[in-house]
Amino acid sequence: MMKYTAEIPVRLGSKRVPKKNLRLINGKPMVAYAIDACKKSKKIQEVYINSESTILKKLSIEYGVNFYLRKPELAKEDVTQDQFNYDFLCNVETENLVLVNPVSPLVLPEDIDNAIAYYENNKLDTLISIREEKLQSFYENKPLNFSVNDLLPMTQHLKPIQLCAWTVCIWNAKKFMEFYKKNGFAVFVGNYGLYPFDPIRSLKISTENDFKLAELYISSRNNPIQGIKYYE
Repeated sequence: MMKYTAEIPVRLGSKRVPKKNLRLINGKPMVAYAIDACKKSKKIQEVYINSESTILKKLSIEYGVNFYLRKPELAKEDVTQDQFNYDFLCNVETENLVLVNPVSPLVLPEDIDNAIAYYENNKLDTLISIREEKLQSFYENKPLNFSVNDLLPMTQHLKPIQLCAWTVCIWNAKKFMEFYKKNGFAVFVGNYGLYPFDPIRSLKISTENDFKLAELYISSRNNPIQGIKYYE
């Protein structure tokens, strides 16, 4: 059985929503939802919070997971996944690194396990979670998945646009490190696959409105609506 280590990267320097990873959603800090999903996964052997903040060390002890103290220079706003992943892998031994994004609090344990199964079944070196959108789309004023010189296609007939969600990502640790040492980047190393993620559970918290949506969804998940009714 291959070893999978979960890394939950938590940087406290968010500007749009200050300290958003520690903000409570239904009584729990947002990062705790990622921790719970990792701990309940059937395929994750170890779970680490990767942060520059000792507040997160206290939280990691409380939730029974490991803590990796990130260097302050790797917690700056312009630092990329390539850089803090490489630093983490230089100090934590594993076969496969599973990044679980703490700003996606709706992720479930089975989402992680299904992503790992897809990674293994397709013999990937890298898995990047995506969100597919079937909408007429443009890039720099040019249509991507339809023609403006024809009848407007129905959305169900469109090829979906694939947006990187970063909810759950997986890398072969050895190949990631080798590629980074050689090239200075490694997020899309080797044979990479794009894994379609549930559009609801890939919700990324970036604004106050995102927090409100997540709170509503978690509340409804804990207290499901009984039955569906229609206007008569």
